Amino acid sequence: MADIEVWKKRVEDWRASGQSAGEYCKGQEFTAGTLYRWSSRLAEPAREEGAMPLVRLVGGPQPPAPQPAEAAARSVAVIIEVQGARVLVPAGAQVATVGVALEALGASRGSLAR
Repeated sequence: MADIEVWKKRVEDWRASGQSAGEYCKGQEFTAGTLYRWSSRLAEPAREEGAMPLVRLVGGPQPPAPQPAEAAARSVAVIIEVQGARVLVPAGAQVATVGVALEALGASRGSLAR
């Protein structure tokens, strides 16, 4: 059980650092691959409980224009642009899920408060 707590702390510290896994692991006693594995492993229980509904990530300068029927069905509440990617957040999306998507794109919490 101690390993899980140690890895939770490492994954939290890595995400808070804003660094890539490779950068964060330099000089550490573990590799980026191990860090990614633990990050995924620690996220699995939340996925199994259904706490993380999907958020659509679209790369590129602009998403394709939706067709009229598609636009009505989609009901996007907000579009967030982060580091060249757009996050289309549907109405009713969970805040934690949006946070995970933004962390995956490398957005720091401090930069989102502006």
